Amino acid sequence: MGSARTTADRILLPVEILGAEGKATSRTITLQDGQAESARSLWLQVHGLRYADQASVQVNSSAWMPLNNSTVSIPEPARSFGGIGGGFSTLVMTLSLPNATVVPGANTVRFRFNQTDGIVSAYRVLAFNFLTSDGSKILTPNDFVQDAPETWAPPLPDAASIRAGRELWETASLAANSLPNSPRIQARCADCHARDGRDLKYFNFSNGSIVDRSRFHGLSTLQGEQIASYIRNLPLPSPGRPWNPPYQPGPGLDEQPVSSWAAGAGLSWVLDRDMDALPYLINQQGARVNGDAANSPVNFSTLRELAGKITPDLFRPDGNLNPREIPIALQLPDWSGWLPRVHPKDAWGPDFAQSEFAALYDGETQPEGKSKRTAKQPLRTLLAATQSSDRNAHPVPAAFDDWTQARRAFLKRFVKPKMEWSPALTDKVYSTQLWQLMKTWEMMQEFGLEGRGREIFGSLADSRTWCNTIPAETAPSSALIPDGAAGVGGSALTNEYFMAAWYELQIVLNSGNHQHRDRAPVDWVYVIGRFNDLHAQTHQPEPARLLVAVTKALQSTDPRLGPGDYRQGWRPEQNIDPRILISPVWEPIFKPLPVELRRALTASLLAAWMDKNLQYPVAKYLPMGGLPARPYAPPQAYGDISGGSVWEAAQQFRDAGVPAELARRLQQWGIAYSDRAARLQYAGNSASSKR
Repeated sequence: MGSARTTADRILLPVEILGAEGKATSRTITLQDGQAESARSLWLQVHGLRYADQASVQVNSSAWMPLNNSTVSIPEPARSFGGIGGGFSTLVMTLSLPNATVVPGANTVRFRFNQTDGIVSAYRVLAFNFLTSDGSKILTPNDFVQDAPETWAPPLPDAASIRAGRELWETASLAANSLPNSPRIQARCADCHARDGRDLKYFNFSNGSIVDRSRFHGLSTLQGEQIASYIRNLPLPSPGRPWNPPYQPGPGLDEQPVSSWAAGAGLSWVLDRDMDALPYLINQQGARVNGDAANSPVNFSTLRELAGKITPDLFRPDGNLNPREIPIALQLPDWSGWLPRVHPKDAWGPDFAQSEFAALYDGETQPEGKSKRTAKQPLRTLLAATQSSDRNAHPVPAAFDDWTQARRAFLKRFVKPKMEWSPALTDKVYSTQLWQLMKTWEMMQEFGLEGRGREIFGSLADSRTWCNTIPAETAPSSALIPDGAAGVGGSALTNEYFMAAWYELQIVLNSGNHQHRDRAPVDWVYVIGRFNDLHAQTHQPEPARLLVAVTKALQSTDPRLGPGDYRQGWRPEQNIDPRILISPVWEPIFKPLPVELRRALTASLLAAWMDKNLQYPVAKYLPMGGLPARPYAPPQAYGDISGGSVWEAAQQFRDAGVPAELARRLQQWGIAYSDRAARLQYAGNSASSKR
């Protein structure tokens, strides 16, 4: 045990390493006799390490030890996502210590910020400990105390300083960064953050971090303190922390007020293994299924026991699985990952200022050649009006769609198919997408939209939801950003991570509210297809997260609409189908599952799919008048999981252990479907067409 016995003796966490390059921050740990000799390594949980050698650590009089993927050991899954410099913002790592580094009595651990890359100016050590040779932690939780944001006060509490802070937030001229000869930028604090600064209050950025970032952008310490005082004084909720990824799913999240939803379930609910999510998928009271604490690994015997609990209800297309409450092993981006590196004003200049894309946000700028009378109503104006009791919010989704289309049209001026990409162009394009995402969060919060799903979408909607698809629109591929050195983060791995992260966020925030129309609001075949692209980079199977996406795809249509409604109703050939669980292409993702569990999942998914199909006579799928021309067909690469003749795989389902009666039902339905298609001479646009 450590020696801390009083609150005053405890080690304060987190350790924020802020300020000029080369600045170090320290903590002192007193070890009892016998403990020092057993210390072999230093265990760290660090938020904000974005590149190798950004930070160094010193223990007592040891040499400074840089933190990079060669000097530290990082466990899975973070290691396969790139470790330091990869996708995850918070990493656990172990640093080996030279012999006799730790001594009896007082030990000083120093953390240094080495140098900025022009973007990062700080990092945080959320937790640390000394480890013995068998990996046991020497210090106990009682040796540490967490800094409590509710005790923070404005550095300058007088009204004049708070007013000055607001003025600076809105109007102060800024430098791009703290590097020598840094240029001035057009963007102000309120441009790259929420307009009123509520994001810094909501996620509890400390006074010190706000002052440090103000100095990074060319302001004085006094000006930074004035801005921090303004932020601290905002009368707004503040349930988040800078390191907890917004909307990270986890059990109990819906029990919190909707105003706390964006704070997420916390890093403790980012799982170490995707398979540990299966109890929460199979039974959304997962903690009671396995009896374990948060993020405890699920063993194979537990997974085998779960096989007996799986029924077709799990995948029922008319159901409503709640992805907000199912934890995942994918750490979503932290709030800093939502913020643009370069504002569209500075990326594109007058082209942005005069664009419809800019005007549809707040109306402060107008497109060239358009008057205020002919321009569409800005989103902020519309949303302010919907807060009135005599105005409904039904037009809101269409308004966000208009804004999305405006961004696409704007970026088409600069992004062409088969063009040469560069890291600089990627930064500008991706930052433009992030700006739209961040401003969407601003408006969802400011105008209280997250809890109005049923008012906007109707009784089938989730009680808490977003009313747009801007998270998915933030994925690099939506702007044609390629994998590779010019991808987001400088590699195919990080580019695919951000693709997966923003698509996952879309599923959590708005999976369609049972209002599927053609490929909108989520192109499920494409989104699910990207799971294989991510697996090719990380080699980390994610069967549970994939099955959540498959289920939400099946549940994307209105259960009251049948196949007669070709664009919005149940059309099995236009969605993901059960072959994904028996496809050789998808075998690596499901291979880690116990045989019994995979067999039960396959049978239940097929049964749920078949039960839905059999709700309608075959004539509803293939009407006498023919089907409309198909506007979109799944890419050939996904032909084994969508758009084909599932009944032709009946033998593969039998080989996978599906009950013979279920396989027989599948074949009978397929015969009836094929016979009608042949009689009516359907070709090309039916599920019976070959791919």
